[in-house]
Amino acid sequence: MSPFNTFSAKVFAASFMGLTLIPGAWTMAHTPVSNLPMPDLTADVLTGAAQRHYEAGFDDNFPMRDAFRHTWTAVKFGLLGEAAEGAIRGTGAAIGASDVMFTAEEFSAPQDTRDFATALHVARVQVEAAGAELIPVVVPDKARMMASSLAHRRSPQFAQRYDQALAIIAGLGLRSVDLRPALAGPSSFMATDTHWSPSGARASADRIADMLKDEIAGVAAFETTETGSRPFDGDLLAFAQTGAWRSLVGPAPEQIATFETVQSGGGMDLFGDVSTPIALVGTSFSARDDFHFTGFLKSSFGADVLSFAQEGRGPFVPMDHFLEGETLTTNTLQVVLWEIPERYLNTWSQDQ
Repeated sequence: MSPFNTFSAKVFAASFMGLTLIPGAWTMAHTPVSNLPMPDLTADVLTGAAQRHYEAGFDDNFPMRDAFRHTWTAVKFGLLGEAAEGAIRGTGAAIGASDVMFTAEEFSAPQDTRDFATALHVARVQVEAAGAELIPVVVPDKARMMASSLAHRRSPQFAQRYDQALAIIAGLGLRSVDLRPALAGPSSFMATDTHWSPSGARASADRIADMLKDEIAGVAAFETTETGSRPFDGDLLAFAQTGAWRSLVGPAPEQIATFETVQSGGGMDLFGDVSTPIALVGTSFSARDDFHFTGFLKSSFGADVLSFAQEGRGPFVPMDHFLEGETLTTNTLQVVLWEIPERYLNTWSQDQ
């Protein structure tokens, strides 16, 4: 139910008219057609070019464009509990749920995907041919792990997606790691971001390393230390730009811890080179320095890690590039970790 009552609706209507009609009328008066830079006005009107030029001039001259956009977003976010299309605002029972945001990609069928079993088979053949082991690491949806922050449950078809993915991996004879226990904590994901927090990334790295304990050769000593914290604006804030209203309606500002990982000795071969037994292929969960996942893997394993993660390409393109490159033939790898966000998988429940 809408949080607006009759009085609030009247106030909003008056404010909306004040923010649009008055500045809009002023802008129209200051955007004369005679100023349009076009050699043939009649022809341009017929083709629609005049309208486009006029709209561009109107937009450029609108004195309160950003203020109005931020105000309208603040009304939707603060009073209606809605973010712009592309994100879902948390309004569940969890403490601070109203400051949590989710990507809308976790609430619909994946568009940029492939048949999971086929993709795993293709990668496995090449990785094993090079003498290494492929270990898929599926990152569960933020909406799965923070379901208490959702106003409503997701469609039932999402319920078994993670288990289905693990079953497909096991059916191919591959090992995998269930990250749900590692990401069950309340601070495992950033509130205004799609991704895990450094805390979640570190817990995930520890869980992966525990599974492969004593299996990784060529160890080296890596030490990760927390260096402080800084303000953090998550990628989902693009869907909730409330401007000057943010302190009143949110989303609340965030801080993110910062880390540094350095090698402190060991892991040297006969020629003085550092042995690198692990390759990491994945998405922005792995690629972004904000979350320090590669550094946590190094210190958790006590071994160097080569990262081939890429931002903005999904999980499949980075693996394509990795397999097409020379890393498998020029490095003696033991393990290839393939980080895959759950939301890219089409492993739906067979009952839906």
